[in-house]
Amino acid sequence: MSNFQKDVQLLTDLQELISDAERTANMPGYAGAVFNAISPALKAAMPAAQKKARRQIDVLTRAKERLMELMEEPQK
Repeated sequence: MSNFQKDVQLLTDLQELISDAERTANMPGYAGAVFNAISPALKAAMPAAQKKARRQIDVLTRAKERLMELMEEPQK
């Protein structure tokens, strides 16, 4: 597999991680009720998990954008 193909696969992997983190950061409103029914501690942990997911989204998005920039640069 060429480096370009590996980079494309890495972009795909980064996007999958971003999508996973977005689902965590943007849980539907009923998720809190479900978690509370299972365990109040789970509901209490939601804000921290969402904050962590938003941080992951930021870092992963910046990494993806930087990799895309590097892939566009002419090879030296």
